[in-house]
Amino acid sequence: MDKEAVFSVVSDGIQLVAAAGTAEALTATATKCRRVIVHARKENTYDVVIGGSTVVAASGTRRGVALAPGQSLTLNIDDLNKVYVDAIVTGEGVSFMYFNN
Repeated sequence: MDKEAVFSVVSDGIQLVAAAGTAEALTATATKCRRVIVHARKENTYDVVIGGSTVVAASGTRRGVALAPGQSLTLNIDDLNKVYVDAIVTGEGVSFMYFNN
């Protein structure tokens, strides 16, 4: 039987894309974590795309996982700085909650 993970640290943040078509890390510096929930802001008008540093939101060349406004994605990862977001529209983005011990 798998034991459910228990975390002693819960933090959160927001990342808005300053220039559509430019991938931006969730955090500007290394931020250790064990799990992150990324949530596309409900105020977004189009999809945002989550992925690595090569993520692209533009249709036709899209790379990563698209999230419609209000959708979420959970990732088990060791550093928030490894997760990137891109958007079709400047100023749209994600909120996130991350966990660590």
